[in-house]
Amino acid sequence: MSRKLIYLAILYFMLTLPVNAAELPTKYFLPTSTAESIAKAAIAECNKINVPISVSVVNDQGRLVYFYRGESTGSNTVHTSYRKAYTSATLKVPTSQLTLAVESTGYSQLGKMEDDILLLTGGLPLLYDGSVVGAIGLSGAPNPIIEEDCGKKALSQLLPQ
Repeated sequence: MSRKLIYLAILYFMLTLPVNAAELPTKYFLPTSTAESIAKAAIAECNKINVPISVSVVNDQGRLVYFYRGESTGSNTVHTSYRKAYTSATLKVPTSQLTLAVESTGYSQLGKMEDDILLLTGGLPLLYDGSVVGAIGLSGAPNPIIEEDCGKKALSQLLPQ
């Protein structure tokens, strides 16, 4: 019986010894509730100026987390808002910075690199602690600068930098 106890004690100590594992970096993610809050804040900002919009919020990989289609918005706003968000998340910049890129040397094919890349103003990356955790895309306003402004105001309320 004492031999069995010795084996159990050795096994217990082996299992409780610290293991030198590789340290993995912390990765933030975008919860659905936060994505919904961001979208609703952007909608509220555009509603203040009577501009209906559709809003897509995606994670850092460009996968849809939350979507809202505004009253009386065109059917094109569904996919357009998603593509703006996708572009901003995957390229990690506001889409307004990309609109001139197609005219720059070496970037003329940027808009053709993938079907969901859309080089129109209205997509903004969502940053948390210096990391892109997702993006918002807005569509439906008569001018995409209005969309971007609504998105910026919403982000400044919910994700202060």
